[in-house]
Amino acid sequence: MKHPLCARWLATALALSASSLLHAEMLDEVDVRREGNNAIVQIRLSSPASLLRTTASRTRDLTQAYYQLRLTDTDPGFVAGERRIVRVDGLPVMTISDEPVRTDKLDDSSRRLVISFSQASNFKVRAGKGDRSIEVVLEGLGQVVKQASVKTQEERTPAQRYVIALARSLDPKLEIEAPIPQSLQNYQVFTARRVVDGKQVHEMDLGYFSTLAEAETAMKQLSRFPGAVIVKLGEANTSKPVGDVAPSGAVATPANSVDQQARDLLDQSRQAYEQQKPEEAVKLLNQLLDLPATAATPDAQELLGMVRLSQGEQAKAQAEFESYLKQYPSGPGAERVKGLLAGMQPTDLKLAPTIESIKAPEGAITTTGSISQYYYGGKSTTATQAVRDTDGTLLSADEINNRSKAPISTTDQRLLSNNVDTTWRSRDADRDIKLVFRDQFDYNMLSDAQLKGKTRYRNRLNAAYFDYQGLKNGLRTRLGRQSAMWGGEGRYDGASGSYAFRPKWKVSAAAGQPTDKLGESKREFFGTSLDADALTPNLGGSLFVLQRNIDGEVDRRAAGADLRYFTQSSSLMASTDYDVIFKKLNVVSLQGMYMAEDNTTVNALYERRSLAPASLSQTLFFQYQEFTDAGIIPQTITDLKNRGYSIDQLRELVRANTSYWTHSMLSVTTPVSPQWQTGATMDFNRTGAIAPNPVLLQGQTASGLSKTLSLLAIGSNLYSARDTNVFTASLMRGKQIKTYMLNYNNMTPLSDSWQLEPGLRWQRNISQDIATGLDITTVAWGPGLKASFKPRPTVTLESNLNVDYTRTEGVTSNDKSTRYTYFLGYRYDY
Repeated sequence: MKHPLCARWLATALALSASSLLHAEMLDEVDVRREGNNAIVQIRLSSPASLLRTTASRTRDLTQAYYQLRLTDTDPGFVAGERRIVRVDGLPVMTISDEPVRTDKLDDSSRRLVISFSQASNFKVRAGKGDRSIEVVLEGLGQVVKQASVKTQEERTPAQRYVIALARSLDPKLEIEAPIPQSLQNYQVFTARRVVDGKQVHEMDLGYFSTLAEAETAMKQLSRFPGAVIVKLGEANTSKPVGDVAPSGAVATPANSVDQQARDLLDQSRQAYEQQKPEEAVKLLNQLLDLPATAATPDAQELLGMVRLSQGEQAKAQAEFESYLKQYPSGPGAERVKGLLAGMQPTDLKLAPTIESIKAPEGAITTTGSISQYYYGGKSTTATQAVRDTDGTLLSADEINNRSKAPISTTDQRLLSNNVDTTWRSRDADRDIKLVFRDQFDYNMLSDAQLKGKTRYRNRLNAAYFDYQGLKNGLRTRLGRQSAMWGGEGRYDGASGSYAFRPKWKVSAAAGQPTDKLGESKREFFGTSLDADALTPNLGGSLFVLQRNIDGEVDRRAAGADLRYFTQSSSLMASTDYDVIFKKLNVVSLQGMYMAEDNTTVNALYERRSLAPASLSQTLFFQYQEFTDAGIIPQTITDLKNRGYSIDQLRELVRANTSYWTHSMLSVTTPVSPQWQTGATMDFNRTGAIAPNPVLLQGQTASGLSKTLSLLAIGSNLYSARDTNVFTASLMRGKQIKTYMLNYNNMTPLSDSWQLEPGLRWQRNISQDIATGLDITTVAWGPGLKASFKPRPTVTLESNLNVDYTRTEGVTSNDKSTRYTYFLGYRYDY
């Protein structure tokens, strides 16, 4: 074997491999699904990320989800003004934008999703499945989402259901004084009558629960209701008596009266509603409302409005809700009904007014999307004053004058970026078909001398696929350019498909060719996965196996798994990725999130991942003496084999040069008033060593532990219904560097059309020169301002200006620089 003489450091190789991804998208796909009574909008990102915290406007039509990108072997790149618009019949129109927290750093790893709704909505934001998604939960709107279903015996025979009687009394004016815990807010609270121990009592109930275990879990959170008991309801479509399960053990007896008939009809209609049978629910509720008034009548009136709302019949829903408030202005559901009515009315203040959703008939064809164009500019002025010689000795006045440089101004950025995003969709009761196209074309206007041989034109086709989803047969397929849903393969040209063979069980497969070029190599991959959304009511998981080939050899062969645990207030996700060829663990991570009743949010993360997944293709980045002498660079694995390298030898080089990055994070955010949140985040990072080997003759030392402490305060709605103010102070200490940073960011909608985002930043870095031991100090600060204007609901004009003033006190010179960066552009949504 001819050993390589030297090699570029692994980080440099990875940076070069990722250069083609400059200006890539962060927002990948947006999907909508049903989860119980809620609609879930899943926002998939192109890179792993950790959700940190969220803020919401007082008008409940705007939220910001702050997240942190996690290190991968590829640089994701970013696009300013990236946006997705979600329109689903019966749901508020959602506009989702991805932005850096610092407007002066387009590539900032601290980012946020700005999500606006066309009307006030009840929602919350949570981490999604895996490590590349964030989900918006639209509470109570699950009925409007049509999705693939698999008919089973469970659907034909509804399971027994349970409620929790929070309190009981002989007095019909029963009320509860303690609030329902935040974690149980998604359940309904309603009044009921029941016969217990031969006596008719009035109840305030919480429900419904599908299983006894679910009800018992809820009971553990109801310590403030010492008299609470679990009640087992009768079978659907029967008049069987109901009884208590625990703790009282009382058994209810039949009540052959209008009250019992109304109670049975209400139970049956609730079950029909939850089983997505709105027509049956309406029929049952109308029967109940035709009876003489009973304790079930208010609940029936409220439920009828919710059913009408789930059918998209807003006028009828509004009439039912208004009827409820007229008859029962102080009823137990009055506040909920007022909230539902408020959510049906468009708000007067919007971040980004969008095209209102018009309910399309079944089988309608729609086309949606956007066209945008942005110009990026940048200019720098730099002046240098010499102070020391290379050995650190001070210079004389004459030497300082001779070595100093006058200010030099250069234009370092002139780029025109054009983006097209369009979706054609045809949907009926049986299937949902989509054609998706997203493309970006960049034209670099710098001079030929500045380009240094780099291409002036660059086109990136981000997505171009056909997607079919069967809403009754459980099948889904996608053909064309798309993003991998698992296995970390990124974008590829190929096919994927899945089959839901049981409720919440799905098998998937994918095959294709990665779109990012790697020399002249030919690569393809194939894999399969098994996904279970409900191993238990709160636990889901998935398994995958994947193989990628390169030039006829196995590039990587990986197996992975993840587990996901969700409750109303917490989530815990674990994932692994292991290569069976290299016998290397590429990724292991554990992420948890908990939200307390007062909206205190705790996030924790631990992960250990290789800087690049172990693969044969890494050997194309190594530098070999015989190739250097010949003035050529190996383009394929075949080139290396022709020079005498065996596959086993190449794989051994990969094993020897695998380095791991370890990251742990703990973040806590808590509200201290209705307008203010405070929080703190601790980050720990370490990059492992690489022993000397034929690729890195001197090896690579470990980076040492880097620690970062960030304190923040978030003020919302301080002087308007939708303003947000974020103050951040950070301290980072590494092996040879110290960084202090202060940031302020503001977002202020001035009207329906105007929005301003001013910012101010300051940063001080202190590092040590290895040769002289002297400190190198850099101080940078500057203001920024982003503005957007909407002359029409479908048109957005945006601009951004940042100024950076930087002074560096180095070993040999003091440098001063001023840099202006800006972009301006427009977006048309249709």
